[in-house]
Amino acid sequence: MGVEIERRFLVDGRNDKPWRCGKSSAIFQTYLDGVKHVDGKIMWRNHVLVEEERALVNLTTWRIRLSEGVVTLTAKGRRIGASAPEFEWDLPLKLYNDLVLDGLPSISKVRHYWNGEDGLLWEVDEFEGPISGLIIAEVELEDESQNVVLPSWLGLELTYLKGWSNSSLSRMISDSTLN
Repeated sequence: MGVEIERRFLVDGRNDKPWRCGKSSAIFQTYLDGVKHVDGKIMWRNHVLVEEERALVNLTTWRIRLSEGVVTLTAKGRRIGASAPEFEWDLPLKLYNDLVLDGLPSISKVRHYWNGEDGLLWEVDEFEGPISGLIIAEVELEDESQNVVLPSWLGLELTYLKGWSNSSLSRMISDSTLN
């Protein structure tokens, strides 16, 4: 099982934006409900997404990401502290194009990649659409006690706060557009 360990922070984007000086990518993410793991296949709405023999238990969030023409299915479990179980699989672009994702919770963002002075890679997401202006930075770690040099442009730490995951944000947007 893979484990993601990350710290997340709000970013005030009103001042200098040093994270914009390097590589970036456009990302569109859709969150799926009703994903099933049946007979070694990960299924969603009668589509076989992936053949997977490993036992997958306690996964709470399923996401499909499209970025730079690459499609990735991700399954995550409940976060405890800064850690969460995580599995990823590449999907064929044709399969992605065959899926009907309209109306599902989703988010769009531009992700910037910025190297901190300690050599750690920061991913800075500038969200688009209904939550345009929101900027969240995250850094992946080897373990929760790893020392991190925090850039001066970080704000409130979100790591231990509920409601700030991309999944939660996408559902908030989806719910607000239904009212």
